[in-house]
Amino acid sequence: MVTSQTEEKDKAQAEAKTKAAAKKDKPKAQVKVEPEEKAGTGTEAKSEAEAAAKKDKPEAETKVEAEKKAETEEKTTTPDQSRESAKGIVSEAIQRLTQSMTVPPGESGKPTMGTPQGGSPAHISVPSAVCAKDVMQKEVVWADSEESVQQALTKMQQQDSGYIMIGKDGTPEGIVSKSDITGATSIYLRPIFAKWHGPSDDATLQIKLKWIMSRPVRTVRPQAPLATIIENMCRFGGRGLPVVDEQGKVQGLVTVFDIFRTLLNTSEDISAVGKTAEAPALE
Repeated sequence: MVTSQTEEKDKAQAEAKTKAAAKKDKPKAQVKVEPEEKAGTGTEAKSEAEAAAKKDKPEAETKVEAEKKAETEEKTTTPDQSRESAKGIVSEAIQRLTQSMTVPPGESGKPTMGTPQGGSPAHISVPSAVCAKDVMQKEVVWADSEESVQQALTKMQQQDSGYIMIGKDGTPEGIVSKSDITGATSIYLRPIFAKWHGPSDDATLQIKLKWIMSRPVRTVRPQAPLATIIENMCRFGGRGLPVVDEQGKVQGLVTVFDIFRTLLNTSEDISAVGKTAEAPALE
């Protein structure tokens, strides 16, 4: 009997110790678990936020990158396309002009100026037998490069010439046109602006010809066909070409007015009488 009570007492004490140990360990487990749960909750929230940000980020980045790419392409390609377009237009114009002034293989006759863009055919033809020596001005006005614009202007008005050759002993060093004269002098030298005329305007007449003359001088030979002269004028932009011999001495001058007169006089419907005024009229 005493033994049974002792065993029950020991058993009760063991159970009490077990419960006490369980109660002692329970807070640690709970404390340990709770931070993990909290940490897990924060990590999940963070992951969701990052996922959302990643989902939205490609769209924004794609839009920005597309805009930058479009701007870059516009800056880099537009000038090239413009230059290519302009180059194509110029090349096409030169090619059309050149083709219009040549005689097709197997055909004979006078090459014509072609058909304008307006649609009506041009009736003016370029005589194939006419050369530079046939249309050139034999009287050429000369001046020294150290002479002034005023001196050149006086000579050009006296001989009613739109060009003056700069050089010595028949060898051209440069050429001055009436456009060069009007561009170098003040506009207030013209009668229409006389009331604004001042001393500084007169000073422009003392500019030396060597400062405004065009060079190098492009020339043609006396035997050059009229079509070749027109082609050179269109290609190089000049309106007057000196005619030189084999030694480089000037024999005459062909201007656009000489060409116009020749073309008009060879047309059946149009004719020209008299001489076109060519000298610049500033005063």
